[in-house]
Amino acid sequence: METTEIKVAGMTCGSCVASVTKALKRVPGVADVQVDLASGTARVTGEQAGQHVPALLGALSDAGYEASASSAPASAGSPRPGGCHDSKSGHGTKGHGGCCCH
Repeated sequence: METTEIKVAGMTCGSCVASVTKALKRVPGVADVQVDLASGTARVTGEQAGQHVPALLGALSDAGYEASASSAPASAGSPRPGGCHDSKSGHGTKGHGGCCCH
């Protein structure tokens, strides 16, 4: 088993954590996901997890989150302010996953 860490932009609540967890667990080969809202990271464990980073990032993008591999340069992904939450109103406009802001 291998573990890789991903930075996830825009998580602001427990529902966001649940959406990110669900999206990552759908990727083939993922055995476990641990999401930390405070640090904005997701630790993914699975067979050859490091080789599945593009699929993991794609799953998060499909769920409405911007993400980058933690070991990637900071310029690899520019976080979208507020993620699923509209920064002006605090309510989302994307309506993805189980997020409270749909």
